[in-house]
Amino acid sequence: RRQALERARRALAEFEVDGLPTVLPFHRAVVDDPAFAPEDDAQPFTVHTRWIETEWAGDVAPYDGELADEEEPAEREHVVVEVGGRRLEVVLPAALASAADSTARRRPSRSRAKKVGSAASGDALTSPMQGTIVKVAVEDGHQVEAGELVVVLEAMKMEQPVNAHKSGTVTGLDAEVGSTVNAGTQICTIAD
Repeated sequence: RRQALERARRALAEFEVDGLPTVLPFHRAVVDDPAFAPEDDAQPFTVHTRWIETEWAGDVAPYDGELADEEEPAEREHVVVEVGGRRLEVVLPAALASAADSTARRRPSRSRAKKVGSAASGDALTSPMQGTIVKVAVEDGHQVEAGELVVVLEAMKMEQPVNAHKSGTVTGLDAEVGSTVNAGTQICTIAD
C-alpha cells in the first residue's frame, strides 16, 4: 500500500495540464490526507464510501492558471447525400464541403459488359470471370450465330451465360461441366 501511494503521489506531482482547470489538485490533496494515507502502517484505514462528502475537510484552491486561447468554431455546412437510395443530411466543416464542390459532380461511369457476355478478342472466346462451368450448349465443330449460347458459368450462386461473340464454327472447345475456369481463360475458338 505504501509503495502504491508513493507512486500515485509522484505521478500526480509530475502530471501537468495547461490551459484548462482539472481535478488534479483534488486528487493530490486526497492522496496526501492522513485519513487516506496514515503515516503509521499500524493505524487503520478510515476512509469509507462517503468520506469525501462527510469528513474530508481539504480545501482545493480554484484554478488560477491562464486559460488556453479559445478558437472560433469552424463554420459548418449541411450537405444532403444519397447513400443506397436514402437521402441523409451530413454536417461537415465548411472548408471540406467547399472542397467537395470543386470536384466533378457526375456519377462515375460504369463500363458496360457486352451483351454477348464474353470477353472477345479475334477468334478466341474467353471467360469473362472466374467460375464453374454448369452447362455446355455446343460441341466442337458446331456452327454458331453471334449471340448464341456457348457455355454457362456459375460464380457465387449467380449464373452467367457466355455467348458467341461472332458467327462461325466452334473449334478447340475445352469446357466440361463442373470444371473451373479463371477470368480470361480461352473456352474455344470461333472461326469463319
